[in-house]
Amino acid sequence: MFDRIRVLGWYLYYKYRRPFRSRDALLRWQRRHLRRHLRYVMSHVPFYAGRAERTEEKTYPVTDKAFMRAHFRDLNTAGIDRKEAEDFAVQAERTRNFTPRLRGITVGLSSGTSGRRGIFLISDAEKSKWAGYILAKFLPGRITGRYTIAFFMRADSNLYQAVGSDRIRFCFFDIYQDMETHQRRLEAIQPDILAGQPSLLLMLAAEVERGRLRIRPRTVISIAEVLEAADEKRLQDAFGLPVIHQVYQCTEGCLASTCRAGTLHLHEDIVRIEREYLDERRFVPIVTDLERRVQPIIRYRLNDILVERVKPCPCGSPCLALEKIEGREDDIFRFPGRDGKEKTVFPDFIRRCILFAAAGDTDSDDGTENVKTEYRVIQEPDGAITVCGRFSEAEMQRVREEFAKLAADGKFVLPAIRFAAYVQRPGRKMKRVERRRRDE
Repeated sequence: MFDRIRVLGWYLYYKYRRPFRSRDALLRWQRRHLRRHLRYVMSHVPFYAGRAERTEEKTYPVTDKAFMRAHFRDLNTAGIDRKEAEDFAVQAERTRNFTPRLRGITVGLSSGTSGRRGIFLISDAEKSKWAGYILAKFLPGRITGRYTIAFFMRADSNLYQAVGSDRIRFCFFDIYQDMETHQRRLEAIQPDILAGQPSLLLMLAAEVERGRLRIRPRTVISIAEVLEAADEKRLQDAFGLPVIHQVYQCTEGCLASTCRAGTLHLHEDIVRIEREYLDERRFVPIVTDLERRVQPIIRYRLNDILVERVKPCPCGSPCLALEKIEGREDDIFRFPGRDGKEKTVFPDFIRRCILFAAAGDTDSDDGTENVKTEYRVIQEPDGAITVCGRFSEAEMQRVREEFAKLAADGKFVLPAIRFAAYVQRPGRKMKRVERRRRDE
């Protein structure tokens, strides 16, 4: 009962606290909160302890996944060793029992799509705060109502179970299990909120369109993968919803979500984001979580590419608005330039080649209208491009033509283009654009 009271308290705090009147007010609050948090970090985190007082973030090193793994024990306040945490989490995944905690701490693993799997630690107090924040963001009504949440994930966690109560029924769906069984269970529980990765949501949407799955969720939330515009439109049509919500969450925290206007905003009321720009609008985020204490996240550099929104969002939030999450920095394609220098091409330009080719003549600015082609584009270690999908001969020719236009505009040498069947492996994140390295 005490945990539920804490969750309710945090829900009320995040739902009804006074909004920031301007971006300047938000940034001033951030700086004050950051200084207070860094004082705690210096006093309690072994890696930073014993050093001269530093309350300015720029004096802290930029970290990444390799750094966190190498210094895992010294970067958490619970004294938990990396191997101990990793073994504990792996055992939970093998047994599919995600309720135990390690010395009172919830341990989880990332999916590992960017290399080695990340490990996160979170306390009960932090879990209650996270649950309150998520409920404040995504419940379609008041917390006093009754809701059933269907959550498709690779692994359950007592972190997610913190959301549950007598009125909020949380139902975990294991993505490794049989989909027909899942569909029967979905119809039985009739979820108010449906959350899952886009590849999974698209499978369910197809069943809804065929009349083989009868559910009408009030909210659909896309997680764990990039949600492309064409896929978003398909989900909106299938579920009859004006907005498909997105959550940008990773091992390092819950970083962004969709507002009522359908725009992604960074959660700058709980995280501070430095921007390492790749061009005028694209940037890689460097994250400092302003609240986590068991495993503080200080200046953690992700390898995701975020794109700033040009127009202000009509919702009026002072938190930075995003046009999209484009993909991973690792998946920027690289080609030999005609001037002898290497040329880089962002994932969005690769997607457009496929969407324009598949759509043919369309009035849509982004080529997404009526596009229903499943596809993947892979740059192989030798530089060649493999396009996976079900394309007609005419569409394959248009794909080649679109890549030829891109090469002409980008002044690079177009490599060989091959075509192959589209295969989506269950349990693996869908990556529409991917650059493979030789060690994969």
